[in-house]
Amino acid sequence: MNNQRLDILPALVLFARIVQYGSLTAAAQNSGLSRSAVSKQLSALEEKLGARLLQRSTRSFKLTAAGKQILGEARRAQEALENVEMLSEELEGHVRGNLTVSCSAGIGRVHLVPLLKQFQELYPQVHVQLLLEDRMVNLIDEQIDVAIRVGHLPDSSLIGLRLGEMSWVVCASPEYLKKNGTPKTPTDLLQHDCLYYQNSQSSFNIWSFQGPKGDERVSINGSLSINDSTVLVQVAEEGRGIVWIDKHSLGDALEKGRLVSILEEYNLGLGYPIYLLYPARQHLAAKTRAFVDFLSVQFSPRV
Repeated sequence: MNNQRLDILPALVLFARIVQYGSLTAAAQNSGLSRSAVSKQLSALEEKLGARLLQRSTRSFKLTAAGKQILGEARRAQEALENVEMLSEELEGHVRGNLTVSCSAGIGRVHLVPLLKQFQELYPQVHVQLLLEDRMVNLIDEQIDVAIRVGHLPDSSLIGLRLGEMSWVVCASPEYLKKNGTPKTPTDLLQHDCLYYQNSQSSFNIWSFQGPKGDERVSINGSLSINDSTVLVQVAEEGRGIVWIDKHSLGDALEKGRLVSILEEYNLGLGYPIYLLYPARQHLAAKTRAFVDFLSVQFSPRV
C-alpha cells in the first residue's frame, strides 16, 4: 500500500502540470517527456484512482468533478516536489539550471543584456532564457523565474525588489530642430511631430510638465508610435520627430550630440520605478537567489 502511495506522487505532479500548462503537449515539453508518455501516466493515474480526471477532446480538456477535487492535492504535491528540488540545490551549493527571465524590451536591451555576460561568467552552469516582451506576464502560470517591470506594483503574491527608476527627458535631433524650430513651451509641441510609445495595452501620448504655469498636460500629435523604446530613439536620431523617453534608454545619444534635450526648464515629474519580481516561495531556487542578489548590486539606473 505504501509503495502504491509513493508511485502515485509523480503522476499527481504531472496531472497538476497538465492543468497548469493547459495541454498534455505543453506539459510534456516542460517535463522532458513525450506526449504519449504523459497520456499513459494520466490514464494510469485515473485507473488507480478509479475516476476520470479530465474530459479530453482533440484540442482541449475539461476538469471533471473528481479532477477538481484531486487538483488541490496534486498542486500541493507539485509544490512540495519543487521545494525539495530547491533545497537540494542549496544543500549541494550549486548554482545551475535554466533561468527564465522576462523583461520589457527597452529596459532589457539597455540595462539587462550588458549584465548577462558578467552573471554567466560568475555562474557558468546557469542557462538564461531572456524573454523581451512588453506585456504583463503571469510568473506562476508561465513558469517564469524572474521578471523586471516598470511601474507601481499591484497587490500580488510576488516579491518586489526596487532596482531604480526611470528619468524622463524630451529631446530631438539637431536636424529636426533646425528644420522645424525648437519648442519653448509645452503647448508648442502641438505644432510638432511627436514620437511616442504605444502597445496593445497603453498609449503614452499625454505628456505632463510642471513649470511657471503649474501642471500642464499636452495631448501630443504624431505620425508614428512604436512599442519599442530602442526603436523610438533610433527614429528620433533620424530626425523624424520629438520624443519623450527614459534618459537611460538614450545611451550616449545626448553626449554625442545625436539628440538634443529641450524644455529643460520644465520638471517632467517622477520617473516610474523599476522592480525585479519573483514568486513568494518558502524556498527560492539557488539560481534565482543568485540572479536576484547579482541584480540588486549591478543593475542601473540606481535610485
